[in-house]
Amino acid sequence: MSLPDDPARQRVITLSVDVFVTIGILALFMALSFTLIAPFASILIWSVILAVALAPAFDWMSAKMGGRRGRTATVFALLGLVIIIGPTVMIVNSLIDSVGEMVAHLSDGTLRLPAPPETVRDWPLIGARLFETWQEASVDLLALSAQYAPKLREVAATLAGAGAGLIVGVLQFALSVIFAAVFLAWAAPLAEATGRVAGRISGRGRAMTAMASKTIQNVSRGVIGVAIVQGGLAAVGIIVAGLPLGGILAGAAVMACVIQMPPLVIIPLIILDWAINPTLHAALFTLYMVPVLFLDNVLKPILMARGLTTPMVVIMIGVIGGTLSMGLLGLFIGPVILALFYEMVTTWIAFEAKGLDPTTGEPVPPHPAE
Repeated sequence: MSLPDDPARQRVITLSVDVFVTIGILALFMALSFTLIAPFASILIWSVILAVALAPAFDWMSAKMGGRRGRTATVFALLGLVIIIGPTVMIVNSLIDSVGEMVAHLSDGTLRLPAPPETVRDWPLIGARLFETWQEASVDLLALSAQYAPKLREVAATLAGAGAGLIVGVLQFALSVIFAAVFLAWAAPLAEATGRVAGRISGRGRAMTAMASKTIQNVSRGVIGVAIVQGGLAAVGIIVAGLPLGGILAGAAVMACVIQMPPLVIIPLIILDWAINPTLHAALFTLYMVPVLFLDNVLKPILMARGLTTPMVVIMIGVIGGTLSMGLLGLFIGPVILALFYEMVTTWIAFEAKGLDPTTGEPVPPHPAE
């Protein structure tokens, strides 16, 4: 027995089919669009992060140049490229010179290591083995390097791959600087469009967008800015102290500070200085490097929570978790996502406690009695 045709039911079915077809077509176009922009995704994300982080500096420079945003963007991009490429070339040249000098001395047998102090033998776990290897290296470094040649080749191949990746990363970052300058030149219309999209998604979309922008600016100051200052001071200390292979060690110290792990390089350098240099030299080096080691612990809390209602612990969890899961890019994305989630949860709890609709802010009508 067939049911009679219901016009209302037919309209619902037709509307449902239209909705599913529309959603399917939109999903298809979105998937294709993401596929097309996927190769440039990291560059575009970095461009947005740089544009947001550097917006105050760009506005100041634009005001000094008479409000000509296009010309300011050109100057801004050129300055950014000089700042990125200049130190990179200097570090690469220093690394090449250091490695070349080490290889040359190793080949002609003139590279010598000082004999290890007897105190090294008493170090827990690694002392005896380290003393023995160090002693062999101080007697005949060339023979020891030949003994460990296969492992050294593996390490060299790994370092070469890391160097190639670093060069690609620098080139991508240079492109990001150029795109960021373009975004800054068109900051007002882009900000308005972003605010409209965020407003369509949520009633608090514009407030969330402003908070995300503030979070990126604070993280850039509190993480990258502090890391550059900390790494620069560490590099100066290494070069002034005259440690062997100073260019390589200085570059390693800067990278360790950028990835938020300065003890990974600074502590071994302090130990090395005590092992190979006189007591006064090592004491002065330690007195300089210990404050540098803890510099980020002092400056980060001051800079990262400025102007935000999000607790500092939420920002730091986002920074650490984002860095561990997504690398350097996650250092910015992590705290933004976690801060937005925190604000959404606290807003939802506050509106629910006041009996308001979280999406509209209007009072929720009481449920009719059953």
